[in-house]
Amino acid sequence: MPPVIAPASSRPRPRPRPLAALAALGLALGIAPAARGDAPTSDAAARARIPVRIAWDQKVAMRDGVALSATVYRDPKETKRVPAIVTMTPYIAAHAARQGVYFAQNGYVFVAVDSRGRGNSDGRFVPGQVEAHDGYDLVEWAAKQPWCDGQVAMWGGSWLGFTQWTTAKEMPPHLKAIAPTAAVYPGVDYPQAHGMFFNYALQWLQFVNGRALNQGMFDSEALWRNAAMQLFAQKGSFQDLEGIAGATGTVFRTWIQHPREDAFWQAMTPTAADYAKLRIPVLTITGAYDADQLGALTYYARHMASGAAEVIARHWLLIGPWSHSGTRRPTPDLGGVTFGPGAVLDMEALHKAWYDHVLKGGPRPEQLPDRVNVFVMGTNTWIHAPDLAHVENTPLRFELDVAGAVAGDIGRTGRLGAKVKNAGAVVLTSDPLAVPSSEELEAEFPEFLRDQRDSYKVRASRVVLQTAPFDAATVISGRPRVHVQVSSDQPDADLWAELDEVLPDGSAIQLADTGLRLRYRGGGVAGVPLVKNKLERIELPPMTFFARSIAKGSRLRLVLDAGPFWGVQANNHTGGDAASEPLTAARVGKLTIYTGPGRDSALELTRPDDALLPPAPAPR
Repeated sequence: MPPVIAPASSRPRPRPRPLAALAALGLALGIAPAARGDAPTSDAAARARIPVRIAWDQKVAMRDGVALSATVYRDPKETKRVPAIVTMTPYIAAHAARQGVYFAQNGYVFVAVDSRGRGNSDGRFVPGQVEAHDGYDLVEWAAKQPWCDGQVAMWGGSWLGFTQWTTAKEMPPHLKAIAPTAAVYPGVDYPQAHGMFFNYALQWLQFVNGRALNQGMFDSEALWRNAAMQLFAQKGSFQDLEGIAGATGTVFRTWIQHPREDAFWQAMTPTAADYAKLRIPVLTITGAYDADQLGALTYYARHMASGAAEVIARHWLLIGPWSHSGTRRPTPDLGGVTFGPGAVLDMEALHKAWYDHVLKGGPRPEQLPDRVNVFVMGTNTWIHAPDLAHVENTPLRFELDVAGAVAGDIGRTGRLGAKVKNAGAVVLTSDPLAVPSSEELEAEFPEFLRDQRDSYKVRASRVVLQTAPFDAATVISGRPRVHVQVSSDQPDADLWAELDEVLPDGSAIQLADTGLRLRYRGGGVAGVPLVKNKLERIELPPMTFFARSIAKGSRLRLVLDAGPFWGVQANNHTGGDAASEPLTAARVGKLTIYTGPGRDSALELTRPDDALLPPAPAPR
């Protein structure tokens, strides 16, 4: 799914190219286990020789008579009933063959099912509106099969993570555990986040439209780039993208009428009452650079807030230094940043150990010694805590100071410090019709987390602020928060924030980001126009979660940007309907950032409890 807020595939900052980024997300095929450098144990080698019986295209009738197609993986020599693991996917069930074989060789029956209307399943796939009841019926069907002991768990990531949560809210009696990885939260992190839709929403809908997996169209980078260019050339509205791309027959136009988490989206996911009724253990997995981290952590936070104490005590959280696909295929590096061997986990083995623990009474997986488990980049270590509050505990605050800063000039930056003495202001200029050059759109960014080419381009839409060098290595973990005093000369504006570590040698590493369409600054569903030139305090949504040891001598760099960003629904600055209003209505907007005494413009970070950190090495 798309990244949390500013899509890596669409922002003109140094990120992967559009389709390269989407490939990195691993939407359909990013499910293979991580490669391991060590030789398999004799036990593992023996299990790998266990034969697997595969029953293809088993028809399972849903409550309305529609038949879904299931592929069942079993150990033919297993005479006892065993738990079943079910996954339901719009990406065609065959993509889970590796997991089917693995779990069948390790004491489970694995059932991979084509979602309604996909692959060999009958009916029509309407994303978000067909999975809940079908998931319930599949769980109960599996529980009644002669090879199942009545216990059913679920598996899968991205949209398959959402499928688990939407099934769980229906409370099927035989559902005993879910393990959502990088789970999409419709209406929260996809297909829009904080009031802004992504072009990628249409691209994904076309990917899962009809029965076949439309891989060729999905992978055609030129097609989607050219469609976006044509939209700007004809100054059309966001909804026109559908016809320009030829991707008709999807729910795109329905979706874009719901730019906030309203009743339409809420019907797809658990309510507070649902979270309170859940009685099953949960394993949530996400990553610092996971496209759906916001979704995964929203499920987690809402369950923590509403769940029964004895139930949330069995909800484990694992956050690694991974991308979206990396949550299923962890690697020791990403985008030019090396994390170390501690970042590489065998995810199939971890899931098996966890299912063994919650379904068979086995020991807790060694990777989950506590309920919250977080990888600290820069130290190649994990920290473990009973809850996130211990990981996001000690505050670290920097006031923003833009006095003397010049918009678009990284050579004349603002400051992040303890106390600001003088008032300052900087104007960010946003042109909704600005289109990146072909060179920018086609540029390769293999080291996208470290690439700074874009940082040195002059863009009047942004201002850069930096701290002084850190005098000691400092572990920061959690979701940074930014609040600023602003005024706008238009009824609407966007504001984005990105946080980087600038190392002593001048290189940089991207850490986190966020953004907000300011008409939604008060939260809720309805947008409220900005009052022209009125000073307002804007609190941006929390940035993405990360944990990293900031090196001695490094600086933190904060970039505030009014956009626009390529691949994100344009803001015409009029306050009109962002789906139907054409770009002919677009206005250049000026957003002024104010700092200084009484302005309360600040960056707020958190650190973990000192007791969670390994002791510092003794000086030599």
